[in-house]
Amino acid sequence: MHHSSPPLSSFPQSRQSTVHYRKTRPLPIQLLDHCTVCIEEQLYSQAFSLLSGALTSGTGSSGEAHIPPTQHLALAATLVVHPQLTTRTTSPDKQVAADDALGYLRHVNSLTGPRASGLDQAFRFCNAATSIRGKRTRTRVSEIGSDDEDEKPGRIRSPYVEKESLWTNAESFCDVLGWAFNCSIAHRHRWDRWKLWLDLLLKVLQDDLESRLPEAEKLYAATGSIAAVESILKDSMFSRYVSSIGAGRNNKRRLMRAVLADGQPKSLAEFGEIWKHEAKAPKQKQDDRSSKRRKLDLENGDYGDYFDDSDEGSLQSSVRRSRSVTANPSKRQSRAASKHEDDSEEEANGTTIPNASGSASDIDSFGGMDALHLRQRILALLTLFCLKNPEAFLDTEDLFDLYTEFFRPLPLAIFQQFVLPTKPWLGPNSQASLVQMLLRPLLVQTAPPYDENALKQAEFEAHYAPFAANGTGYVDNAKVSLMIESLLRLLWSSENVECTPRLRRLVEEGIKARKEKVAWDGRKKAGVKLKADAEAVLVMDCSADRMLTMLDMAE
Repeated sequence: MHHSSPPLSSFPQSRQSTVHYRKTRPLPIQLLDHCTVCIEEQLYSQAFSLLSGALTSGTGSSGEAHIPPTQHLALAATLVVHPQLTTRTTSPDKQVAADDALGYLRHVNSLTGPRASGLDQAFRFCNAATSIRGKRTRTRVSEIGSDDEDEKPGRIRSPYVEKESLWTNAESFCDVLGWAFNCSIAHRHRWDRWKLWLDLLLKVLQDDLESRLPEAEKLYAATGSIAAVESILKDSMFSRYVSSIGAGRNNKRRLMRAVLADGQPKSLAEFGEIWKHEAKAPKQKQDDRSSKRRKLDLENGDYGDYFDDSDEGSLQSSVRRSRSVTANPSKRQSRAASKHEDDSEEEANGTTIPNASGSASDIDSFGGMDALHLRQRILALLTLFCLKNPEAFLDTEDLFDLYTEFFRPLPLAIFQQFVLPTKPWLGPNSQASLVQMLLRPLLVQTAPPYDENALKQAEFEAHYAPFAANGTGYVDNAKVSLMIESLLRLLWSSENVECTPRLRRLVEEGIKARKEKVAWDGRKKAGVKLKADAEAVLVMDCSADRMLTMLDMAE
């Protein structure tokens, strides 16, 4: 399929008006020293209060915003999501500090942009090719430092700058994406922080790329040189992130596996924790129990702490041990008790294991709508980048072929969110190209091939509307119905559809053909298969109703 380059306006995320950022200047030395001392003394909220005041003073005037060195910005990004300040602490002050860091970085980006503020330089992952030994060596060298470095204004001495830094522990963009999306399924308490951090990162990435596009497009209009555009976009943050992935389709597949990480053991093995024991819950204070001791009141049946949960557990365990000595009970009880203890430990650690027996098509099993929207934003940004700079990663045809490889086997409910989203994540041209690439291999072989990018009503009627899937499966026919509905909706939203008797007849023929294709074959089904087929039937019926409603509205 041939892909023409849609204009920037075809991407719903792109802002059409030019953002006017404030000019920046370095933070005054005295204030910088004060903020640095606060950070080193772990008075983070005070430090970000000072930094925020310097940033916003004179807002609305021609005054310049005061920005600290990139080391401070990188540290703030670490504090936003570091477990010791978020999910592995019960200290309200630390949790407030993490929120203050997030708020400050958001203000820096919105007022000054990623380039003038230095966010584009602060948000740098270490080289993915660096070995553990190399990382340790680099850390030791940076910790020792030279006398000149020690005297450099604003240099921070904090573990969150070195060995505990996010940018040191996460070796690449893919590692962070994969672990964050795994958390959306397997470690929901960690996802509450990672989704905030990902939202910030994607906003910075998008703003950085879009700030360079006008210059690149202007240069291309003047010279007609793709190389000139590449020279501008190669310094973008997103270009730096994807360039570390490496050449070859297998390396690019890893990015897709990260974006679509599903919290299963295989995905968790590939995209593991950024920090050691990151997913554990905070430790409970040992004196919590002693501070809550109750008085004895035997007359009213209050036995104080004598029969609390832990004592009862000890009593039950001693009973089990005594029974094991006098008899040989079935081992199922002990295994069940062991399993219960393991489950309790998982709950204490804040770990949620996906329910394998549940419906694989449940959106919650893929992290929920927040995770889906973030996944879509990443793929939309990647599409925009490849559209403007195809040599840096992939051209759009190869990129959509990669999307197709990973979208096609997705559960039906998740598949629907990518081909028929409630909120558009691609522009109409790109969405039509992607849907057609997904649809062609699934259509019945009698459907005439169509290899053009532009889609008009006549082509929709001839090549898509009246056809079913090439198999008899419920899910495949439901996916075909969703994609045909998506194409019809794109025609309708762009006001390129006319409800003629022919169009209605062909759409109704397609609905009937797909229903007949999945007619009962005499085989008895049960369990997950039966549930998936029932879901697919419902999806097909709802899709058919929506298409007929669109035609009614078009009249």
